[in-house]
Amino acid sequence: MRRIAPVLLSCVLATGLAACQVNPPEPEVRRDEAAPASLSPVEGAACWATDRVPARTATDLVAVGPTGERQPRTRVLHPAEDRLFAVPCPDQMGPDTIASLQRALAARGLHGGAVTGVMDAETAAAVRRYQAPRGLDSAILSLDAAQQLGLVPVPRDRL
Repeated sequence: MRRIAPVLLSCVLATGLAACQVNPPEPEVRRDEAAPASLSPVEGAACWATDRVPARTATDLVAVGPTGERQPRTRVLHPAEDRLFAVPCPDQMGPDTIASLQRALAARGLHGGAVTGVMDAETAAAVRRYQAPRGLDSAILSLDAAQQLGLVPVPRDRL
């Protein structure tokens, strides 16, 4: 126990407690028989994830009171929302597939970590960097991104 405490303390002091986690929390993935009504059906997609998209705000300085003193006022540009999207099912995301994901992201200059076959924080951040320019700012791998990277098959009607 004495040996573990200094290592944990140095980890907390050096990087903060959150950085000491080995694996990020697992995303909520659901397996449904049919696509949710709010989404257009994706052929072969039976698993879904929910990701929280934070609100976008802007802060303006506005004149207040008789003296015209300027104070910050925050306004919401786009409210926060939960986004539901198709994802590869857990049985499709084994260590070999995750290692392939890490190699595919590294080939695109987005993943600098080791190829471990484990969905760690670095891999999740690389997934976010890949998906954000494509309209999904999420660290959870979407089915579309997995298909674009060649990790899961693309249905014939989408070719």
